[in-house]
Amino acid sequence: MKQLVAFDLDGTLAESKQPLQEPMGEALADLLGVAHVAVISGGDWPQFQKQVASRLPARADLSKLWLMPTTGTKLYTYRDGAWNSVYAELFDDATKAKILKAFDESLEATGFTPEQTWGERIEDRGSQITFSALGQEAPIKEKEHWDPKFEKRKVIQADLKQRLPGLSINMGGATSIDIT
Repeated sequence: MKQLVAFDLDGTLAESKQPLQEPMGEALADLLGVAHVAVISGGDWPQFQKQVASRLPARADLSKLWLMPTTGTKLYTYRDGAWNSVYAELFDDATKAKILKAFDESLEATGFTPEQTWGERIEDRGSQITFSALGQEAPIKEKEHWDPKFEKRKVIQADLKQRLPGLSINMGGATSIDIT
């Protein structure tokens, strides 16, 4: 029997930035009865609270649930009746500034200018800087159609890798690039 089962959140357990549906919450509660469960995603802790922690049935054994926001650079576990931060690998101010500058330069160099955006496109999540091509509040349908084969983000990602050696630069969700 497996002791730990790990899942990505967006696009696996739930639609992008949407709460778990009730049947998925019930299925996770069943799984928590027999194994530990880790959920990882690029979103930060408030997004995990909204999508996962608040959507599980009361019977779920939360002590076996490992929530890993910002691509695993943070970890939360449930102890003594509350969610607790176990660790957070935060960027220092100089690294954040370097990443933000690289995003600006890369987006200009690659000629990326979307026709429409919804909300902020670059978000500082403490331990991760995330670029959301269409903005943080983009509708799911727009996200699904923007870059389904990852072609647009691969160009930006390749440019960022040249500008930010030593950092992890990955595509996440439907429209994001995460730097950790």
